[in-house]
Amino acid sequence: MAENEMTDKKAWGIISTVAAVVAVIIAGTMFFFGLTVGQNGLGREVLAELPKPELSEGQRGELGIDKNINESTIDKYLGRSDSVYWDLRMLEDPGNYESIGGDRYLSGFIKGFQVVPYPYIATVTGLPESVGAGYTGPTLFSLQSDGTYKANYQESMRALEDLFPKDKYIFLMCGGGGYSGMMKKLLVSLGWDENKIYDTGGYWFYEGENKVQVKETTADGKTYYAFWKVPYHEINFKTLTPKTVGKAEVEDLSLSGYEQLIADKKSALIFVDQTGCVTAERMRGFIDEISAENNTKFYRMMWADAKEIALKDDVPYYPSLVILKEGKVAAALKANSDADGPIYNDKKLLEEWISKYAIL
Repeated sequence: MAENEMTDKKAWGIISTVAAVVAVIIAGTMFFFGLTVGQNGLGREVLAELPKPELSEGQRGELGIDKNINESTIDKYLGRSDSVYWDLRMLEDPGNYESIGGDRYLSGFIKGFQVVPYPYIATVTGLPESVGAGYTGPTLFSLQSDGTYKANYQESMRALEDLFPKDKYIFLMCGGGGYSGMMKKLLVSLGWDENKIYDTGGYWFYEGENKVQVKETTADGKTYYAFWKVPYHEINFKTLTPKTVGKAEVEDLSLSGYEQLIADKKSALIFVDQTGCVTAERMRGFIDEISAENNTKFYRMMWADAKEIALKDDVPYYPSLVILKEGKVAAALKANSDADGPIYNDKKLLEEWISKYAIL
């Protein structure tokens, strides 16, 4: 009896050992080959590394569509917690997309994608002639002649950052690939990492398993669109604050006025000026334009006053622009700095420098 018990124990021991070895092998294999979404031994989500964005060839590449992650492969990359998924079509687009084999209505979408219309975000350009002008109403941003984008509302950048968080991978899609390509260009132009943004092409060419059908037909053959299915994000321009071009607001600042700003822990943009200085005169023009275009107030303090107070430690030479945040100097341009030199001669560089510390 004892001998049989010993044999059974040995048998169970061998089975347990084999089972443990097999489990280790399976776990190692899964870890080595990597699932798109899985869990590690600590129960935490494990996400496979994404391929670096790479343009397709030919016309699809010209639109910006990715070679590796597109309509034919997107199903493998859905549902990642480190990513956001945006379809950029309108529910009903005024453009005649039927003329190029598409649909002006949002006829369906991929499960996991949310919808926010690109035509509401920025200027639409380059549409095929047969499509027409498309949407021409208000937008969060306007495309300028030099290829840059200008915010039309004080909330424009906030909306963009909320919808397209910079710490996430961003998957973009539209009908044929045009809007998604425009969206990526906009984001990259405004500082987003191009290696975290994927233009996955057009829904019209999607044949995967995650279609959500919006275009439906009644029993008597009439077509309708079940838009209530769409996870749609509205941009209500009536609730936003326009960034109007008005009159420049540059207020002279005295010593006592500066001391009051410090005491009240105020934030301000202070231009340190000097009469008869060519560089100061040029900067004065830039600041007037920036103030008017962005409806932003600047203060102007003369160098003679600035050098009499603690500000002289931050501004050893004139002219300068000082960023005051909550009563403390956050940054100041230095006329004797090689790094700051180009900013004194370029309005766009000056705006970019200000934008690092303040919202225009």
